[in-house]
Amino acid sequence: MKKDIYQLIGLACKAGQISSGTMSAKTSLIRRRACLLIVSGDISERTRDELVTVCEKRSIPWLVLGDKYRLGAHVGKAYRVAITINDRSFTQAILKVLDELEVEEANQMGVVEWQK
Repeated sequence: MKKDIYQLIGLACKAGQISSGTMSAKTSLIRRRACLLIVSGDISERTRDELVTVCEKRSIPWLVLGDKYRLGAHVGKAYRVAITINDRSFTQAILKVLDELEVEEANQMGVVEWQK
C-alpha cells in the first residue's frame, strides 16, 4: 500500500501538480497552492518545523514519508526532502490510501509508525 502513495506522487508529478524542493514547497504553501505537504524522514528539524508551521497556520495536512532519495526518485530528481501536492484530487487519493494503510497496520501491530 505504501507503494501506492509513491505511485500517486509520480502521477501527480507527471501531471505537473507538485512543487518539489524546500523553497518551492514553502512558496507553494505561502501562496495557498498546496493541498498536501510531504516531507522525508531525514529532513532537518529546523526545515521541517518551518514548513509544518506554515501548514498549521493554513490548515494544510502534512505527512512524513520515507527518505529523501526515495521521495526524489519518484519526482524525477536525485533527492528531495519536501514536496507539495497542488491538486485536491491527488491529495484526497493519497490521504485515502494512507487511511487504509493505517487501518491495516493498526489491525496487525497496534501502533502505526512510518518506516524510513
